Amino acid sequence: MCNLMIKPKILQIIGYSDTGKTTIICSLLEKLSKKNFNCATIKSSRKHFYSFSKKDSDEFLKAGTSLSAVVLDNTTQITINKQIKLKRLINEISSISDPDILIIEGFKDEKYPKLLIWAEKILDEPVDFSTIKFLYCNSNDYVNNKLVIDEFVCKYDIHFSTEISKTLQSILEYFIS
Repeated sequence: MCNLMIKPKILQIIGYSDTGKTTIICSLLEKLSKKNFNCATIKSSRKHFYSFSKKDSDEFLKAGTSLSAVVLDNTTQITINKQIKLKRLINEISSISDPDILIIEGFKDEKYPKLLIWAEKILDEPVDFSTIKFLYCNSNDYVNNKLVIDEFVCKYDIHFSTEISKTLQSILEYFIS
């Protein structure tokens, strides 16, 4: 018998700091968990460095191990002492936890379906709008950027809302269909 790994459905969430990414991800995870979906997350924080603690697992990393794992009663923490490419990380996470859904925060250049949380300065970024499936924008920003947003939504057939609840509903329908 062949063991074929079924890849999870993937959604990337991109946007600037303090635009609500974590809030939306947590709300989405709560709703998906209530529907018995096994979820996993990956977050890009490549502009930051890991802060070592005085815990044994971090002392092992500082001493030279490439991987340190801590197994507790209710969780396992794995820290790898190098940056891993996203595709490999997705494969490894899939083999370890077999998620139905994988939510990725950041990695905006990757080609997975995305939720973009609007901020006006996004127009200064090279964003591939063909991968944007969902767009959330608060009401005030929408009023100030209506023409640009409406053009993107129409051109790329993007699910758009100024309400978080409607955005989450569109995403749930995407995952459940």
